[in-house]
Amino acid sequence: MVKKLLMVSMILVIASVVLAGVMSYVPQNANLVVFFQNNGANYDALKGNVPVFSFLLNDLGLESLVQSSVSNTANSLNLKSSQIWSATLNDFVIFGNENQKDIAVVMKADPSALVKFFQSLIGGQIGSVTVNGKKFQSFVINGMTLYFYGDSGYTIASNSTSMIIDALNANSSKGFSFSVNYPKNAWFEAYWNGSLPMMAATDVVTQKNGYAYGIVSNGMLSIYGKENLDYKDSNLKTQITSSKPNSTSLATNPATGNLWIAIDVPNPSAFYDVLKPYVKDIKVGSIEDTVTKDFVDHFSGKVFADMSLLSANNDFVATAYLTKDLSSYIPELSKSASATFTWQGHTVLRDDTVEGTRTTFMYTIFYPDKVVLSNMDPDSSAKYIASGKPAQSLGNYSSFSSQMWNNSVLTIYGNVGSFIENALQYNVDSGIVIQARSDSSGNLEFQMLVK
Repeated sequence: MVKKLLMVSMILVIASVVLAGVMSYVPQNANLVVFFQNNGANYDALKGNVPVFSFLLNDLGLESLVQSSVSNTANSLNLKSSQIWSATLNDFVIFGNENQKDIAVVMKADPSALVKFFQSLIGGQIGSVTVNGKKFQSFVINGMTLYFYGDSGYTIASNSTSMIIDALNANSSKGFSFSVNYPKNAWFEAYWNGSLPMMAATDVVTQKNGYAYGIVSNGMLSIYGKENLDYKDSNLKTQITSSKPNSTSLATNPATGNLWIAIDVPNPSAFYDVLKPYVKDIKVGSIEDTVTKDFVDHFSGKVFADMSLLSANNDFVATAYLTKDLSSYIPELSKSASATFTWQGHTVLRDDTVEGTRTTFMYTIFYPDKVVLSNMDPDSSAKYIASGKPAQSLGNYSSFSSQMWNNSVLTIYGNVGSFIENALQYNVDSGIVIQARSDSSGNLEFQMLVK
């Protein structure tokens, strides 16, 4: 019996050490955590099966270029390249504190080897600093200091020594644990508590927390995330959860470029009623009068934009669909225009912007059922639209159909294969889809699909 208990205890101890790994260094109060796992297998899947990464790493030779650089730099320092690659081939975690200004990374690596490698590769100065009796290696470049500390075969790197000390304390006490059940085959798992730096709270909604994960499977990188929201106005939440958008329905529009964007916000005037008390000045262009509900009521909430990003002038055409003619507002709108003229019976406003010695033009064409905005003159934009094919037929968009959301408020498609062909004359069947929608509780969901 004693032997059995001893054996079970040993197994539990070993399991706890193996399973803990880099995550054991994440403090319990971390506000941002991104954990990468099974990096070797997922990298091989990206390189071998996902077209755009296969092209970049294999055909374009980025992998061999990086490998050669790492190997040569390591050899010059009498290091093995495996000492450097261990940092990324093994699991690693990135975490941030409450204000997310300080970030730390925990990885399986030798800190001295990493510091020497970085200095040889990009320059900078190596030093050391002692805080609370602990000696940290430092790496200074362009006024920025990174600190490195080794513990039990792991390296903790951060722009703050206090973050490293917090990580060491977490390893000897109860650390962070994810509160979300991620898919077992997730390559990376992310969680944040509160708003991220790029997400600003407003008077009507704030971010509570969120999570995301990425999967490499079936020749595609899929990233899914959710931002849990706290609504200060229940009417806004009701409008969002009761609306039935379908931005993918706009994919029947003609498209010519290599990037298109579809937006569908049903019943925008209802949102106007909710948001108006919180926004004092809603204006269009330089119009001084506050936009009225009647003005917003002219719009259906459907917008489709088509762009040729690699063209000489980054040509684009954006169409906002109307529920009724906007002609009564044209006199007011034309006050801020550089020029007003008629083209094929339609009023056109031209706005001029001077940038140094160059002047760029923006044209707004008013139709009874839509407003077209373009950086091309009316004749050119009309030809641009006429030459297009249904957006859903471009590139490899149709190959994403089984993963697409039909209740999204936003859909973006980038024909990556077209970018590569135009820039490098190389044929790659590649594309990217980005979508956003609300769940039944009004939280924001987003996904990015890459092939």
